[in-house]
Amino acid sequence: MSGLTEFSGFEVIRAAMEVEKNGHRFYSTMSEKAVNELARDIFSSLAQDEIQHLKTLESLVPKYEDGAFWDDEEEFLPYLQRFRDKEIFPSAERLEQALQENDPDISALGLAIEAEEKFSEYFHVAAKHARTSEGREAFHWLAKEEDRHAAILRERKEKILAER
Repeated sequence: MSGLTEFSGFEVIRAAMEVEKNGHRFYSTMSEKAVNELARDIFSSLAQDEIQHLKTLESLVPKYEDGAFWDDEEEFLPYLQRFRDKEIFPSAERLEQALQENDPDISALGLAIEAEEKFSEYFHVAAKHARTSEGREAFHWLAKEEDRHAAILRERKEKILAER
């Protein structure tokens, strides 16, 4: 978690919005390419969940408008860019590779579980470094949501495997 610094509530919200946008793209792609109906349904559901998270985060923006801009924009913008890169969500190439394997849905579910667990860990660590109680609360909420997603994905993966 290099580069993790003290975040304001606004910074937490902005970073989380990037996470949710990328999560939506990730799950939408997986939903389109899934073969198994159970996998397709969970990916579609999680894509919609990410949109709901984004709407929730957008509704929080007014609460943090005072001091909305971070102290060092040059430091924070690269942090936001990391969420557009492949630091946590697998790259398109890695997803395509997983989808070419013998059991593409199980491979894709594994990638999704990995991503959710990484985000949860990241948000738990970030909560410790948030400048405000609101920032800590927002990061804890996000970590809890990512934990919930990982649990849903693990359950769905086991269900698909059990049906074979």
